[in-house]
Amino acid sequence: MYLKYILTTIALLIGGLLAIQGSINSQLGGYLKHPIQAAFVNFLVGTFCLLIFNLFMRTGVPKMSVVTQIPLYLFLGGILGAIFVSSVVILIPKIGVATMLGASIGGQMILAAVIDHYGFFNLTVHPISSGRIMGIIFLIVGIFLIQRF
Repeated sequence: MYLKYILTTIALLIGGLLAIQGSINSQLGGYLKHPIQAAFVNFLVGTFCLLIFNLFMRTGVPKMSVVTQIPLYLFLGGILGAIFVSSVVILIPKIGVATMLGASIGGQMILAAVIDHYGFFNLTVHPISSGRIMGIIFLIVGIFLIQRF
């Protein structure tokens, strides 16, 4: 039972890293003069880190015969990540870190509730509830309060 709270706390801390990442990438975009270049450098460094992780953890490289059998829509994660990181670099200087991340989390929560409710992507169904709806509404209200005050 406590494991769920521990894992949620870890997720909360990791989420905080996104504020640091977005701030750093925004500054990187200023140095490189274009947000897409900053996103590219971000993913290049991330790819290098994952290569090192793979070497130390000895996970190996997936076999091409396995990769070619994966449904194409599962490769959208990389594209969506590139869009997100590029958007962060563009929007943080214009609207601030708190508004950018708050709004992105709001969007994530709305779509997450839909995905959970219907079990899209072969995930376990977690039906929408009044508590979830109220939580999302409060989050959206919070975004406007952050932006306004």
